[in-house]
Amino acid sequence: MTDKPAPAALAAGRPDLAWPALLRLACAYAIATNGTLLMPLFVGVLMRRFGIGDDAATGVAALEIGGIAVSCAVFPRWIARVPRRLAWIATLGTLLAQAASAWMPSLAAVGAARLVTGLLEGVLFVVVAAGLSNRPAAERAWGVIVLASGVFDCALLVAAYALPQAVVLQWVFVIVAAAFALIAWPSAAAGADATASPSTAAAPTTHAIRWHLLLPIWAVMALVYSVLSAQWALADVVGHQIGLAPGRIGPVLALVSLLGTVGALAASHRRSHELRVPILWAAQAVMAGGVLWFFAVRGAGGFFVAQLLVSAAFYAVTPFLTSRLSGLDADGSLLSRSIVITFVAAFAGTALAGTALTQLGGLGCGIVLGACALAAMPFTWKAFGGESGARRE
Repeated sequence: MTDKPAPAALAAGRPDLAWPALLRLACAYAIATNGTLLMPLFVGVLMRRFGIGDDAATGVAALEIGGIAVSCAVFPRWIARVPRRLAWIATLGTLLAQAASAWMPSLAAVGAARLVTGLLEGVLFVVVAAGLSNRPAAERAWGVIVLASGVFDCALLVAAYALPQAVVLQWVFVIVAAAFALIAWPSAAAGADATASPSTAAAPTTHAIRWHLLLPIWAVMALVYSVLSAQWALADVVGHQIGLAPGRIGPVLALVSLLGTVGALAASHRRSHELRVPILWAAQAVMAGGVLWFFAVRGAGGFFVAQLLVSAAFYAVTPFLTSRLSGLDADGSLLSRSIVITFVAAFAGTALAGTALTQLGGLGCGIVLGACALAAMPFTWKAFGGESGARRE
């Protein structure tokens, strides 16, 4: 015996989740993560509504992401103790805070509403993480959740861009809140799926941190998220450079985000566990090639396909990373705190993207981002391959 429980030992006390539970968690995850997918829409609305630049609008919209990070970093163990009650509070509170942004009279008031929205969304993320911690077949579960929630959020983005601009400008936050009201009940009910069984709750939930696996996972997360965020931040710039009409760029990106969710299917089939290293390496290679093509693109068709490749590769990678963390996690707190790594990486990628494009040009920027995607490969082997990584969770 060893004093460092293997993931399999941790997972033994929690059964697989049934389809109704997966759909409930997917609804909660859709509400928890909508801020990142809908960010371009929110930024555009704030710019036009208050007559501010993209830097100020991005800063206000980013308060929502900051709120999620605070909840995930500071409160995960507390949230995991009473997930049933907090799932209801967070779901209903998110809808109210989301809608309230439409009536806030000043930019500062909108920023406060976005921060509160993010704090409550972070609670739902912790609930989902707690629901999947120490579960067998976590990869398939995360694949289903990421796919279902991604389809819902991206469909909402596509629908919002299809509405008249005057309606979106005035009522976008109410529209988003109304859409999430459709899945509010299953989202709030997901707290029951995060509650530990009596046998699990009686067992110790603390165990030694497996740093030799955790650090490579964080490295892969940081590299992949920084590449995606940098490419996403420059999508509008590249679209203008190749001559796309401003009114077409948003709908194209929304459609790409929707179609890209099919990448999550890579983790949904039954052989995904044994093939995870080849799948991850293939996804990272596709991301590298896609981002390089994106900055060398000359036409609308290439712009669409290159963006789609990067998006699909990202969705293929995400379920494997979250499931690996779930296998090392006793109560969801490790996965919740790890999300802060993704936010730091996303911030760094966004902040440095413009400078890289200016200093290196499109091709140079594509080469650097492609190299970052490929640099994740050795960390992927360390985290998922070899004797420790190949062991069934």
